[in-house]
Amino acid sequence: PPAPVRSRNEQMQLARRLQHDREARREWLREGLTGVQLDPREEGEIELVITLIVSYFDIVRKNLRDSVPKAIMHFMVNQAKDKMQVELLRSLYKEDLLSEVFVEKPETTEQRKSCRQMVTALEKALGVLNEVRSMQE
Repeated sequence: PPAPVRSRNEQMQLARRLQHDREARREWLREGLTGVQLDPREEGEIELVITLIVSYFDIVRKNLRDSVPKAIMHFMVNQAKDKMQVELLRSLYKEDLLSEVFVEKPETTEQRKSCRQMVTALEKALGVLNEVRSMQE
């Protein structure tokens, strides 16, 4: 589904809130390192790991946020399809309508009769052709 249209102000508020969330997660991850002496290289590596973890959780959250509506729609559509199928079959197999369902159109009956006559005529013609061929041999 298309993203909801947001005003510039709403977009700025959302960006600030997301940045604040990212910073809060960073601080939470850093809390486990209080009192640990690190050299600059280790601090850089830890900062990289923290950035990767925060990015990973952002991706997971986005995927989850995208998949929930899809799952809901999947179950809603399947449930509606099943109910509709049951209702259609129920209405189809009503005894009083059953004879109407299997009634053939008069045009179809006439066409079938015409086709049978044509097949009979063609079989006779084939028999005559085979007789003529056998006489010539």
